[in-house]
Amino acid sequence: MSHSLAYEAVKKARKGLIRVKIVVDERSRRIADVRITGDFFMYPEDALWKLEDELRGAALDASEVTAKVRRALEGVRLVGSTPEDFTEAVLAALRGAGVRE
Repeated sequence: MSHSLAYEAVKKARKGLIRVKIVVDERSRRIADVRITGDFFMYPEDALWKLEDELRGAALDASEVTAKVRRALEGVRLVGSTPEDFTEAVLAALRGAGVRE
């Protein structure tokens, strides 16, 4: 029997959409998996995988998630979006799991 639940959110950035799908392990109350897609641009492009890797295993805590997004996107060039847009999208997906900002 699975103890994972998936949550999704879409955030409209200045230019483009950020879609977040997060799988939460209900037992550990941590992010089990995350996929971030959309029509945004970031350089270097592998920064997206770094962001997803950074979020995997994170506790369902708004301040921890915010810090991890900021750390992963530090020095990344975003076109038409901001680190805050990504933070808001991730936190919006996590609201279904009971995370409050």
